[in-house]
Amino acid sequence: MNQTLGVVSPEGLALGSTKGISPHLDTLEGKTIGEVYNNHFKGELMFHTYRRLFKEKYPGVKIIPYTEFPIVYVGGDPATQRKIAQQVAALAKERGCDALITGNGG
Repeated sequence: MNQTLGVVSPEGLALGSTKGISPHLDTLEGKTIGEVYNNHFKGELMFHTYRRLFKEKYPGVKIIPYTEFPIVYVGGDPATQRKIAQQVAALAKERGCDALITGNGG
């Protein structure tokens, strides 16, 4: 019996597949960064650590904690994922975020 399996490359997406991504910020100094948590791997501890390190390194950085955004669970149906992504994007814009830290292990 022949069987066909789909494989995902560990190298990530091809460069042509990354349309619409914002350019990298030149600095985080004075920027507002939002945290978006996927409820994996001790995010409460990790985001606390990220906040401390960012504030030490980048004067004037403002952090909007993950508790002010919906938790983005891994999996689920694509329609729900799109809806949550749109909610996160709207909240990030409303709160003046220049960047988001997303995820946190898995």
